[in-house]
Amino acid sequence: MFQNSDITLKDIEKEAQDLAFHSSGIDQCVSGNLYGPRVRRYHLIHFVLSGCGILRIDSKRLKVKAGQAFYIPAGASASYQADTQHPWKYCWIGYHGTMASYYTSHIFGDSFVTDIQDVTVYEKKIMRLLSCTDHRIQPDFQFLPETFPISWFSEAKTLHQHLRIAGLLKEFFADLILEKNSDFDNVSTASYANQIKAYIEKHYSEHIKIQDIADFLGLNPHYVTAVFKKKFGLTPKRYLTEIRVEKAKAFLADTEYPLQVIANAVGLENPFSFSRLFKSMTGVSPSEYRKNFPNRSAF
Repeated sequence: MFQNSDITLKDIEKEAQDLAFHSSGIDQCVSGNLYGPRVRRYHLIHFVLSGCGILRIDSKRLKVKAGQAFYIPAGASASYQADTQHPWKYCWIGYHGTMASYYTSHIFGDSFVTDIQDVTVYEKKIMRLLSCTDHRIQPDFQFLPETFPISWFSEAKTLHQHLRIAGLLKEFFADLILEKNSDFDNVSTASYANQIKAYIEKHYSEHIKIQDIADFLGLNPHYVTAVFKKKFGLTPKRYLTEIRVEKAKAFLADTEYPLQVIANAVGLENPFSFSRLFKSMTGVSPSEYRKNFPNRSAF
């Protein structure tokens, strides 16, 4: 197995960018190999190069075969298992970002599995990403388990590696979106609900209101709420609250920042309103939540 990751930024910093690289890799699984169930803080796409297997996600059991890709959103509990007769070989890419869900929706729509015209194209792209962090790997390598029996893991630790990978990641998504015929001359032609969702994910750390979203899109605020609720089953205000609480959980678990700093980082004006909101959503205060992470690493 080849695998790499980018450690030049912490996950919480990557989540604040529009699109950020987490990891990539390639592997030939053994018969029946099971991974998960697991919940991740990053999004994940696998491209099946040969063989087949089963993806279990969202109470669904989906068979995935060579020539297809499967998607696991951040925060979703999922597992995937290689077929016993024809175990799969796949490559994968993991990523974060405020626009990650929006970009991915143009590839997968509302599904978790999609057909790919030529998966070897993305195998080569993954090898390019891996070659950025490991001099032993050349971009034109073909991964064969008998040729590379030892697992290789490498990390992007320099600014040069980080920027190189960031550029390749966006090129990766540009090609995927173009292949799925989801390239828009003007992003405003995309659905309003998705644009509202993307706006919230990008601006949750600001003191935004529904009127701000409406002004940005040139819509009536009541219409903004209606179209969002119709597609996602909750109001934009509720979604904004959920995003803020999830981001706050990450700050509480991963940092020693005081509540004032965390409150401001998630778009709330003071620690008192932040604490009330957090407890109303989780049932515990921020301080109580933080006590569950005694081994967190400080910044």
